[in-house]
Amino acid sequence: MRYGFVLLTLFILSDSFSLVFAQSVYDFKGKKTNISPLHDEYRSRETSVISEDDQKIKFPPKIRFRHLSGTYTSDSQEAASSTSSIIWDGVGIGQTVFKRKMSISGITVELENTSMDFSYTYGDEYTLTLGSSSVSSGELIVITSDSEIYTSSTVFGYGYFSILGIEFGIFEILLGYKYIRYAFTDLESNTTTSLYMSSFDDSGSLYLTGIGLVF
Repeated sequence: MRYGFVLLTLFILSDSFSLVFAQSVYDFKGKKTNISPLHDEYRSRETSVISEDDQKIKFPPKIRFRHLSGTYTSDSQEAASSTSSIIWDGVGIGQTVFKRKMSISGITVELENTSMDFSYTYGDEYTLTLGSSSVSSGELIVITSDSEIYTSSTVFGYGYFSILGIEFGIFEILLGYKYIRYAFTDLESNTTTSLYMSSFDDSGSLYLTGIGLVF
């Protein structure tokens, strides 16, 4: 009888232990199930961040060598402009030479000025370049109807320009527009007569076409 009571007690305890073990396993699985959605949400957010980073693609830096020129001719004047520049990762520096010859009311004017150009280029295969110019040097010759000659090499001025570009392999096709305004001062005469003019100021604009190399 005593052994039967002991066996009965062990049987009850084993059932209780099995019930507790089963409940513990269930709770553990439940907790794992509760953790899983948070893990999935974290992975979803991580994938979203990676996708956003992939969208922020920066084009690799390029070196561009450009040359553009343009001319204008009419009955009374001729004008020409030539521009060369180098661009690295969008930032550009260059030089423009502007020449003009005109004849008005018996007065002949010939001039040439050089300007430094600073620009920034937007885009990659299709580009837009915007820039400004500062006139740094030049020469002016004015011949009057009386054959009196005035000259000057003192000049200042400014300008601005825009250029559209399309890449074809390592080449660029370029189309631009440039405006420049300048003034020559301290004109000197080849005679001792009174000063005919103290300064000469003018402005001009040209459409430019050109080609470039891209590396």
